[in-house]
Amino acid sequence: MRSEKQQFDVVLSGGRVIDPETYTDRVLNVGIADDTVAAISTEPLDGKEVVDVTGLIVAPGFIDLHAHGQNIASNRIQAFDGLTTALELEAGMLPVSEFYDNCAAEGRPINFGCSAGWAAARIMTLSPGAVSGGKPEPSLAFLLKSLGSTEWVENPAHGKELDAILALTEQGLREGAIGIGCPWGYTPGAGLKELRELWLLAKKYNQPTYTHIQNMSVLDPNSGTRNVIELAGLAASTGARTHICHWNSTSLRDIPLIHDIVRNAQKAGLPITTEAYVYGAGNSGIGAAEWDPVDVEERMEVEWSDFTLVKTMKDFETKEEFVAAREAHPEDSVIVHFLHEDDDAHDAALLDISVLFPGTAICTDGLPFVQADGSFYEKDEWPLPEGLNNHPRAAGNYARFFRKWVRERGIISWMDAIRQTSLNPALILEESVPVMKRKGRLQEGSDADVVVFDPETIGEKADFKNPSALSVGMRHVLVNGTFLIRNAELDPNAMAGRAVRAPVRV
Repeated sequence: MRSEKQQFDVVLSGGRVIDPETYTDRVLNVGIADDTVAAISTEPLDGKEVVDVTGLIVAPGFIDLHAHGQNIASNRIQAFDGLTTALELEAGMLPVSEFYDNCAAEGRPINFGCSAGWAAARIMTLSPGAVSGGKPEPSLAFLLKSLGSTEWVENPAHGKELDAILALTEQGLREGAIGIGCPWGYTPGAGLKELRELWLLAKKYNQPTYTHIQNMSVLDPNSGTRNVIELAGLAASTGARTHICHWNSTSLRDIPLIHDIVRNAQKAGLPITTEAYVYGAGNSGIGAAEWDPVDVEERMEVEWSDFTLVKTMKDFETKEEFVAAREAHPEDSVIVHFLHEDDDAHDAALLDISVLFPGTAICTDGLPFVQADGSFYEKDEWPLPEGLNNHPRAAGNYARFFRKWVRERGIISWMDAIRQTSLNPALILEESVPVMKRKGRLQEGSDADVVVFDPETIGEKADFKNPSALSVGMRHVLVNGTFLIRNAELDPNAMAGRAVRAPVRV
């Protein structure tokens, strides 16, 4: 029990405190001691630093389960969007220990973590020519630059090859990976026998799988609907927790059908969870199998002008232009507009189905920012240089959610929106990652990952013409009790981010 005379390191005074687990929503004072929320009180609190946050919302920091931008520059931009934790769970990393060591050595403004990268294990085993020095790099760039190698993408694995893939993936789990990243959509050659072994491995370690479904298609027989039913089958037959990544994009215009499939699977007791970002446009390497130009227009119900090359932010005009770019640089980032939610009411309603589904975690799927030559920006200077390109979700996803869905449209409350950005992702992970039981909440004893924002002004400035513009309205961001953003200004020396990691077994 705290002393009545205790002096806290930081006191956030007079803000509207929202905790989505206890459904607290009232004006309170928050006392932070070291890295912990130590007091929440109606009474005034004594602090070494007292910050008046009257009229502002005080909430737990946002948690992104699907953040490919695992570097200092991306983290800083994410912080203006309210993120205090950004995890790379869909693609994952190998070697896992090297990823964590690298992040710790460089320092991170916000909390970080990764899953075990099954795709990297496939690359090492089936496309060893793509592996420099005989080992993978724990980075997204390694995966993207391997898109030009066809063996790991197209070939099934069995026998000794499958054993090797599983062994590499299991090593990642033993090193503390947060489950298994399964970007199935990038590996059309991988079959259900291989995936069943992955799911059994996840169950063995009591960790989730995070899956980008195999077919971005509304066309049978190889539709996304089929893949979601297959995922339900994997969950049912193994008992492993099964997380469907960014189902707003992979479901395309079949989201009403897929919504019903997932809802009924959950009602039947299957351990399936979902996530969504709040844009009708996706983003990935142009060489990925899902963008196969042979039939992508029909499968995804898009036109060539719906594709944008990120390094130039120019739309394609013809199939020939797209094919040439794909063959020249398969690692280059491309955006595809599968919905036009800002211009079409029906498309907006489709996006709502995935974004507002009960239990869904809001995510970004944000990639690192891209330079003019197509390479990722990895430096740590601040402010960032002009001319960096990306999908705007990497900078404005959460602020857009609060602006558009809560303040302007009024179809979800502040309480429920904060639940989707903080508590829901924590709940998805906490069974296998104990530290998550202290995140996603604003309660005495929780981690002092705290955001303070203005509900009247919060909103995204990033768009497809200026994708690196910082979100506005985020007044203060504390990570483990340290101010990263204070009075809407970033402290470039703040590196309080910590590893979010499952138990290590080596």
